[in-house]
Amino acid sequence: MTGLGSLVRLALRRTRWFYLAWVLGLAAVAPATATAYETVVGDLAGGGVLDVMAANPTMRGMLGPPTDLTTAGGFTVWRVGTFAATVAGVMAVLGVVRVTRADEEEGRTELVRSGVVGRHAPLTAGVVVGLLACGALGVLIAVGMTAVGEPVVGSAAFGLGVALVASVFVGVGAVTAQVTSSSRGARGLGLAVLGAAFLLRAVADAAADDSVARDLAWASPVQWMALARPYADERWWVLLLPAALTVVLVGAAFALESRRDHGAGLWAVRSGRSRAREGLLSTGGLAWRLQRGGILGWLIGLAVFALGMGSLSGSFDRMLQELPQLEMVFRRLGQGADQLVDAFFVAMLAIVSVLVAVLGVQLWHRLAAEENRGHAELLLSTAVPRTRLALSHLVLAVVASTALFAVFGALLALPESLDRGDASVLADSVGAALALAPGGLLVIGIAVLLHGWAPQLGWLVWVVVGWSLFVVWVGSILGLPDWLVRLTPWHPLPALPVDPMAWAPVLISTAAALALMALGVWGYRRRDLRLP
Repeated sequence: MTGLGSLVRLALRRTRWFYLAWVLGLAAVAPATATAYETVVGDLAGGGVLDVMAANPTMRGMLGPPTDLTTAGGFTVWRVGTFAATVAGVMAVLGVVRVTRADEEEGRTELVRSGVVGRHAPLTAGVVVGLLACGALGVLIAVGMTAVGEPVVGSAAFGLGVALVASVFVGVGAVTAQVTSSSRGARGLGLAVLGAAFLLRAVADAAADDSVARDLAWASPVQWMALARPYADERWWVLLLPAALTVVLVGAAFALESRRDHGAGLWAVRSGRSRAREGLLSTGGLAWRLQRGGILGWLIGLAVFALGMGSLSGSFDRMLQELPQLEMVFRRLGQGADQLVDAFFVAMLAIVSVLVAVLGVQLWHRLAAEENRGHAELLLSTAVPRTRLALSHLVLAVVASTALFAVFGALLALPESLDRGDASVLADSVGAALALAPGGLLVIGIAVLLHGWAPQLGWLVWVVVGWSLFVVWVGSILGLPDWLVRLTPWHPLPALPVDPMAWAPVLISTAAALALMALGVWGYRRRDLRLP
């Protein structure tokens, strides 16, 4: 491990702002939710109302298994604990791939290894820094929950559980960095594993108590923090599961690194065709060829999630019939309890609208990746104008993200439509998705503007996305000021069918998005290329 200390310091230097933003943002969610407990729940905590709500299959599928909902700590673990652990897993995968496979792909690792550095030192440095970030997140969560008055033991279990679950995905990121030959593939595979674990957890939690499927929750790493039961007779032995799995995955990553060539992955890159297909003779065809795998993965993931959540939507009506007092809870949670099924569709579309915006930004940022690697320079050295190259990626980002969001809306309402025998439910859900689509287009417009005029500030678009996801997931229960909640691209848009249709904000947001895109493409035409 010669040179490990220097490489750890280098990795910390290069990823300090990345990890700092993730850790501070996630660490603030838990104590903020705990302080809002009395406002949200109030005198309903001891009446069994929350227990009935937590036993609902849809609520369990969305939020995970409840522990003790009569305390602020137990409510926080149920309401945001699984969310925090899952998002921390995203941080871990992206962070590890960033300093391992991405650096190797861009040639940095080769330069480092030309010095006196051990073969496994770069991978070790990436893993160590990732584990340090996960540990820091766990400590801040534990300290924050203790600071707002929650028991020290439960807070320690909560923080340690989130840290260890995130550490599992440090190992996942390290393994995928050895399996694939590109950073894009490593990120996609790592996030696919995380998505599968979350989906497995959701299916298991939504199953009946006496169902065999309920036991599948133990197979999902993102569930282990909740199964440790923070604030409710903690089961410390459960936390040995993520710790052991992390050790196994990290060990596997080192073993796999010993078996592959530098710059290559265990999955060999297939040889290309001797002659290019006609579709590759255009910039649009090339953009599609580069992005089609990711788009297909998103389509499959969104389709499975939509059908799974849509099949559970009918349980809301039964829950409200069993306990009408739940209307008060849902009003406090900002879900609009007058029509629970409609409110459920609105909540799902609001969350996925932000996730689909992530897809759109990723598709657009492929142009930045091609520019950084020198591929764009090669294309532009031919008769291809800059505007055509930029539009080929931009059009794909806009069309793919909007189309996938509409498909999600249709599949989300499909079970309800079949149950009622009414196709209008499906049409209404698609319309609700399209009404929110301009928010995603506005995010893409911000990304295009930044890349066109200040590519070094392209990370700012992720601040917009992260804040929007925070607001849509937990903003309603934190009592944030209205002006702060409104600072998302989706806030002005109508949330159909709970809100009436309003064309003005839809058209204004669309026009603003198109203006930002046009201004960004113009800036891209005028500035110098960023050379590798």
